[in-house]
Amino acid sequence: MSMIVERPKLKRFLLSGGRKLVYGRRKTGKTFYTRHVLHEHDYYIVRKGGSIYDPISDEEISASALLRLCRAGTQIILDEFHRAPSRLFDAIHAGECRGDLVLVTSSLHYHERLLLGREAPLLGLFRARRVGLLSPIELLSAPWGSIDRDTFELLVFYQEPSLIGWSLEDIALHGWDFSYSLTGEIIDEEDMALTSRMIGVLEAISHGNTRMSEIAQYLYSHGYTSSPSTGHVSKYLAILARIGLIERIPIAGSKRSVYRHASPVTEAAFYLHARYGHPETPIPTGRLLTVLRENIIPRLVERFVERFFSHLLGLRPVILRHEKEDIDIALARGRRVVLVGEVKWRRNLSASMLRRVEERLNRVQTAERRILFIPDRSIAGETRLEVWDLNRLVQEAKKAFASQQSNG
Repeated sequence: MSMIVERPKLKRFLLSGGRKLVYGRRKTGKTFYTRHVLHEHDYYIVRKGGSIYDPISDEEISASALLRLCRAGTQIILDEFHRAPSRLFDAIHAGECRGDLVLVTSSLHYHERLLLGREAPLLGLFRARRVGLLSPIELLSAPWGSIDRDTFELLVFYQEPSLIGWSLEDIALHGWDFSYSLTGEIIDEEDMALTSRMIGVLEAISHGNTRMSEIAQYLYSHGYTSSPSTGHVSKYLAILARIGLIERIPIAGSKRSVYRHASPVTEAAFYLHARYGHPETPIPTGRLLTVLRENIIPRLVERFVERFFSHLLGLRPVILRHEKEDIDIALARGRRVVLVGEVKWRRNLSASMLRRVEERLNRVQTAERRILFIPDRSIAGETRLEVWDLNRLVQEAKKAFASQQSNG
């Protein structure tokens, strides 16, 4: 099962005229999708060290040769452009390459240095678009056929475009190798070194230690730091958030935040590694799959559904705590929480559990919508909550996708 998941907003940006810059952390499909849409453009990649490589002819070309192509009006995609010699940026700044030039980079650090700030050599010359993971709307609208429970669980992981086609068994067995390699590549692209404390932070978050004080305590108790001071972790949290490995979610009504893995596969992989020693410690595949389905996937489904409503309605995720427990989904418009939801990714739902969900959500006075998401509408009885199941989620995603295609 492998396919190209279309991204209407990114596609429209790429097909618009003028010079463009596409950026985002590694393995989000930037290069693949840019080449898919702009298939008539000539493609070059800048290797480490600054040489410019043409993968079609399997030859290197000079910066001067690239500029001559620019002046001739050749449509060009230049990948990992931040590695190019500085004189190339000087030439672009001086007015060369006025035509259809698309720059791609996996480095957020260099993107900021080259495009933002008073001394940025490309300031004002390019329109920029950040590329993240595939959105739930894009994934649910792709032609997978009928989306059942098992397919839906895979789509949660397919937010990482590189994993499309993997089975749940592949993810359980090889997710750590993918995640560790991805983490190292992202950090290397920012000219930093992967440290044990960074690994410790990612482990801590995967175990549900999402507040800074909890992360600091985890690092101390596991020997990563000499004390549980938040001063030992704040720098690493800032770095990991800036380069796209974790995300910072504000707590409603507070100046504090929580931290979460941005990628579902890194969350699963770091959890299995820290909790069970996988893959160094041999664990039966069946046991790994059970842990994924019971301990990890329900939490990842919550995030997927949260992202769906956030993208669908243009609302901002926040953390809302009720009786010492976070509500599964809380979305805000400005400072006001206007949507709350609970996700019950289970095969049955008792009447008492449904009542508890109703009571929790009804206590959020500012909410304009109170949503219960379940796999199938038939497992819930009568309720005044707005019930969404898998079929409704797919239908609404396809409507939103069609709107994006027609309106952008």
